[in-house]
Amino acid sequence: MNSSKSAASVFRRRRRTIIVLIFLAAGATLLYFLFFRTATLGPIAEKKRMAQLEAAKPHYELKAFESDGCSFNISQGWSTSVKGLSKISPAIAERYANAENIPFEEACIQHDKIYHKGEGGYGRRLQADNALRAEIISYGINNTEEIKRRTNLSTNEEAIFLYETIAEAVYYAVRVGGAPCTGMPYAWGFGYGSGVCTSP
Repeated sequence: MNSSKSAASVFRRRRRTIIVLIFLAAGATLLYFLFFRTATLGPIAEKKRMAQLEAAKPHYELKAFESDGCSFNISQGWSTSVKGLSKISPAIAERYANAENIPFEEACIQHDKIYHKGEGGYGRRLQADNALRAEIISYGINNTEEIKRRTNLSTNEEAIFLYETIAEAVYYAVRVGGAPCTGMPYAWGFGYGSGVCTSP
């Protein structure tokens, strides 16, 4: 009887952890939308911005590629959190040893490379965003043991679901905030005029 109560308690804690993570991801996406009103949410609005970007490109020289990893300070926040928490918790220091960078940062850099030039219009941007989402999910599927060790989740399914949730939040954030001509340093075509589609 005690073992079934213990198992139920562990299940409730794990479920609570996953629910909190989902709400955090959803909250971050909502805040992102609320604070970036220049975002586009549909193909018609985006088509106009794509045309504006193409008209602006001849007025700018393509800047050398630079990436901040996963944009909107996600990479920086990860690194800062891991370093800070590792100083105060030996358990976190042990679990996140050799994980100062966000695990799927290379996928974000590849995504940035496509966004840098901003070529191919709406369809190409959609492909890039879907590829980023797929890479994050693949990381979850291919690294379940590492994820479980770091998060104290006990099943492969929970580990994959965590990264599936992260992937969805990242996907919607880049769909909403990554459109061209927002003036953001991660806008589609940011290599031309830093994401601002006006003539210099």
